Amino acid sequence: MKFENTLKGIFGKEPDDAVQELLKNIEDDYGEVPFILKAMSDRPNVLLPKIIYDDAVLRNPEHLDETTVELITIGVATALKCDHCLKMHLRVARRKGIPEEKVFETILLASALSNTAALAQAMRVFEADKEEHRDTEAFKDECPGCIVYENNHKNLNGNDKTD
Repeated sequence: MKFENTLKGIFGKEPDDAVQELLKNIEDDYGEVPFILKAMSDRPNVLLPKIIYDDAVLRNPEHLDETTVELITIGVATALKCDHCLKMHLRVARRKGIPEEKVFETILLASALSNTAALAQAMRVFEADKEEHRDTEAFKDECPGCIVYENNHKNLNGNDKTD
């Protein structure tokens, strides 16, 4: 489905008619209508802009072939842990004849990157926490009366935590 056809299919029609036509085009292209689009189908004011955007980005890239786009969607669904999206795009890949080996390698690559992103984010927080803790511990011996020491060594009643 070309972007221009999507626009032509929307303008000059009632919103509900435009939605039905566009969903039919998506079904022809994917072999099914994604769940999220079905769920939004009774809200043309929300669905139509989404379809226009998705059509321009997902279904009509200028520099990526259809197989690459589908493998990217599988990788992103894997990384985001979206089972529904992953299952749908696995079905689409199968219908489009994308070899299982390419799909499998895409899932492995996305999983590795997702794991690395989780580790990187957690390690940054961990290291920042260590630094913050190290800074407050450094004041303990040098300045037991300072505010940093007091804030970290008093309980909720304002008494020393050692009481």
